[in-house]
Amino acid sequence: MKQVPLKVVLIVSALSILTLVCKKPDTDLESSASKGSTISAVIVFSVGDSKVSHADGTEERAQLGASVKTGDTIKTGEKGKVDLQLDNGSSIRIAPSTTLDFAKLAMNASGSSETQLALVSGKVFANVNKAKKDDNFSIVTPTAIAGVRGTSFIVENDAKTNKAKVKVVDGAVAMSSRIPALENLKPEEIEANADYKKLVASIESSSVVLEKGQQASLKSDNKKLVSDIDKLDVSAVSLVVANEKPEMTQSSLTKSEEQELKTIVKVDEATAKELVDLNQKGASSEDATKLAEIEKKRKEIEEKLAGKQEVLKKEFENSLAEKPKTFTNKKDIVSYYERIEKIVLTNGSFEVGAIINQENNTMIVHTELGIKKINLDDVEEVIYDYQSKTKF
Repeated sequence: MKQVPLKVVLIVSALSILTLVCKKPDTDLESSASKGSTISAVIVFSVGDSKVSHADGTEERAQLGASVKTGDTIKTGEKGKVDLQLDNGSSIRIAPSTTLDFAKLAMNASGSSETQLALVSGKVFANVNKAKKDDNFSIVTPTAIAGVRGTSFIVENDAKTNKAKVKVVDGAVAMSSRIPALENLKPEEIEANADYKKLVASIESSSVVLEKGQQASLKSDNKKLVSDIDKLDVSAVSLVVANEKPEMTQSSLTKSEEQELKTIVKVDEATAKELVDLNQKGASSEDATKLAEIEKKRKEIEEKLAGKQEVLKKEFENSLAEKPKTFTNKKDIVSYYERIEKIVLTNGSFEVGAIINQENNTMIVHTELGIKKINLDDVEEVIYDYQSKTKF
């Protein structure tokens, strides 16, 4: 059997996502409801101040067991962080100061899932489960669409500049421009208009496929952000899109980003169901005794998951020394750790690197020559944030 290259498959996938986005939202949701069913995501880990705004106008704290469905929005506070698990096994972490709309969570009659998240501002870390062949998972920003299959990746959107950035840690992501005005049109309306077809063709030709270790960014152009198709300068936007192919480079993943991805909390199906049940019972009950019992049980699960989170963090921290990355210079260390220290020793010499850990009277430092273990008794002084005091 002739094998189709992954890059070709993903480009086709990206075009499919573009077609799905270019539909009237209400019509699409009605179709999903009649032919399939809606799915949901459940919050399995939450710290800090965050809230869920539901499509029906109600709000609740983003706590364990809260369900999120199509039309809902999660906003995290400055120190807020929320992990969600979808029905198809995919999981995401919403970073602090982020607004994420759950534009579509649905399953069609054949059992394939359709997940579309809209990142208004902030940052999202995702581990997408390799489920059915026809499953679709995408994250859109005001200016970009990231279509995904079986991968770990990061999407970031700066609300001030509307600059979207995608980093691929594993797998592949198809990235293309997003034109909001097209989303209010049916496919047949686009097909019947030569200018609209030309615009879609421009989007398709400028799409890129990011693979493991690659990243790309897409800057905003105000011409693209018009939501009313009648006010959209189609010719001008077609030209903008054709000339703004996402800038691809090698990914510069930081330690904190890698840690966020590797420590996203996942639970088994039974625990997810139990969390949802507890949350629903707590919302509907007015009995103080029952509410206390529900809260006690939820706290038990919360503590268990917090413990799991600490184990994941510890494993990651240990891996930094046990399986150290290779850095060719100090600048690479700063890029990854986002800091570097100068350790002055009592004998007058010094080491420059990122301090990973201090335990058993030993300082573990990641230098450009590898891992160095320094006895704390031999340390005269540590100069922190050394990158701000010198040039590399």
